[in-house]
Amino acid sequence: MAKGSTYMRGLCIVLNVLLAIFGVILLLFGIVANSVKTASLEEWTQGVILSVGFGLATILLSILGMYGAYKEQVLPLLLYSVFMAIEFTVLIVLAIIATLAQPQLKREIEQSFSRMTSLYYTDQVFQREINKLQQKAQCCGLNDYTDWENEVPHSCFCPPAYQDREDKCISVPKYHNTEWIRNAHSEPASPEDREYSVYKMSCGPILTEYVKNCLRILLGILFTLATIEVAAVIAVLLLWYKIHTRTPGTDFSRDNNSRTKYELQPDKMP
Repeated sequence: MAKGSTYMRGLCIVLNVLLAIFGVILLLFGIVANSVKTASLEEWTQGVILSVGFGLATILLSILGMYGAYKEQVLPLLLYSVFMAIEFTVLIVLAIIATLAQPQLKREIEQSFSRMTSLYYTDQVFQREINKLQQKAQCCGLNDYTDWENEVPHSCFCPPAYQDREDKCISVPKYHNTEWIRNAHSEPASPEDREYSVYKMSCGPILTEYVKNCLRILLGILFTLATIEVAAVIAVLLLWYKIHTRTPGTDFSRDNNSRTKYELQPDKMP
């Protein structure tokens, strides 16, 4: 076997191992993004599906490439080159479209938030993630507390000893969409009974930035993956060329003095 062919085969295997790693990263990114989805966006769901799809395709193609390079078989290498070129083309087109569409992403997200009539009637998974965000970021609702109607969750409440309470919290009347009813003969209700404090800051801008950061990370992974794919296809084609132009019936090896030895192989002769 020629020394250059050996190096090229090793390079093909290394590049495909890197591709397999990035494929796993894409697959896990899609799975995690789907499990913690915090926006009812069609574009978000499409991004998750594409991430999982490209991850699986990359893993399968990298396995085919490693097999073809290790066995030095022409057909697997050719199939690998064709399908990887197709994936690269689709990947680049989608990445460019997503990059150009980034300025519109904020408007799409805000419109999606405005279409939500009430957070109280959204699915439990979405509510759970929003509650986590409200408690961690100290915000309330996508626009404000009225997104929850009369069912404002405890994750919106400002703690009694909250720092900068006057600047970061707002007093909200209990049952703010209904009248306060009390018996005419009872004692007047205290301010504590009539209102409570919730976070003034809305969670919409925070959630929008979160989605945009996820898209930036995904685009970074895709462009890095595309670069490695180009290198892998070039290496595979060079390896295929060396295998294809190898003299039938002979093989190459090196002795201890680094001299090239040509060995006849009658079983491979035409």
